[in-house]
Amino acid sequence: ALLATACRIGGIVGGLDRPSIDRLTDFGRAYGMAFQIVDDVLDVIATDDQLGKPAGHDLKEGAYNLPTLRALAGPDGDELRDLLGEPIDGERWERARAIVRASDGIAESIDVAQGYVDDACGLLAPFEDRPHAVALQGAGRHLLASLDEVRAQVG
Repeated sequence: ALLATACRIGGIVGGLDRPSIDRLTDFGRAYGMAFQIVDDVLDVIATDDQLGKPAGHDLKEGAYNLPTLRALAGPDGDELRDLLGEPIDGERWERARAIVRASDGIAESIDVAQGYVDDACGLLAPFEDRPHAVALQGAGRHLLASLDEVRAQVG
């Protein structure tokens, strides 16, 4: 909602017509969803140093993000469910994080994020001759590239 609102305000301040403002709002919503999913994936696969903050925080806090939800539907879902059913730390947290990392939930979440980035970039098509639209499309591609960089380092 934050990015959708920011994009909407930008369109209003920029004097755009209502359909263009709505399109920018939809872009912000789609980009915001992609951003959140990428953040969720990075929380699972990245290290503290790569993130600049504690990794795996969502699991510790009991916030079940998209990669975790997808992992719960996988073959190790029962074990993960048991681990998450109680306060989690130490070895239980490491095991839960390893299950999510090894699951199809990571790839599936990246695919969902890619879909949102594609949708967001498509919404900018009417503005493609404007430099700001090109920059916003580049932001979407950069967002997904950040996953590739971390995956290459993590292995």
